[in-house]
Amino acid sequence: MRVKSDSDSQAIYQSLRSSIVEGRMRSGTRLPTERALASRFGAARNTVRKTMNLLVGEGLIERHVGRGTFVARDAAKLTEAAPEGPDFSLGELLEARLMFEPMLAELVAERAGEADLAGLSAYLEALRNAATWTEFKEAKYAMHLAIVRASRNRFLTVMFETIIASRRKSGWGRPGGHPLPISAVREAAVRDNAEIVAALRSRDAVAAREAIRNYLLRTLMSVGDS
Repeated sequence: MRVKSDSDSQAIYQSLRSSIVEGRMRSGTRLPTERALASRFGAARNTVRKTMNLLVGEGLIERHVGRGTFVARDAAKLTEAAPEGPDFSLGELLEARLMFEPMLAELVAERAGEADLAGLSAYLEALRNAATWTEFKEAKYAMHLAIVRASRNRFLTVMFETIIASRRKSGWGRPGGHPLPISAVREAAVRDNAEIVAALRSRDAVAAREAIRNYLLRTLMSVGDS
């Protein structure tokens, strides 16, 4: 149940956040009701409520008793605003990931619960179904964050969350300007990440480490794909 709740929450979060970030839902737009969202995503009402509270906390939506939930007036400014700290290039972030992410495979294989590993398939499905560049990139990073969290190393989790924050700050690398159709890039990413998930679910640390390393190297060689 926890795995499904987390997966549903991530799917709802990605869908609503990308719609706001990409301007498909403008300031003042009324969001669907909790009941409607629960039906659309096959999620529990409390999962929907928890996810909406996350978006409220980010300042992207506003909830008004008796009126409903709306895209916040300053949502566009918030998504464009850069958090404090230096700007990192994608190359720098990928190099950093190559330094630690493959080695996490051993910790994940040793420490992850069965629910953690089973939940990776749900993130992979979200990646497979991503319809926009923002959804695609949110799904990729969400899956790898789930892998890092499964290592049970809080310091590395914070590091990876910082990497995600940096990518969001850059607008996911201006996805609208990508030279390839999303379908072509998505297919390759799903294939590579499916190999990672399969190795981790088998608790094959060696195969998982190599799959993660190869995926990051390929991404670094074609920087526009991440």
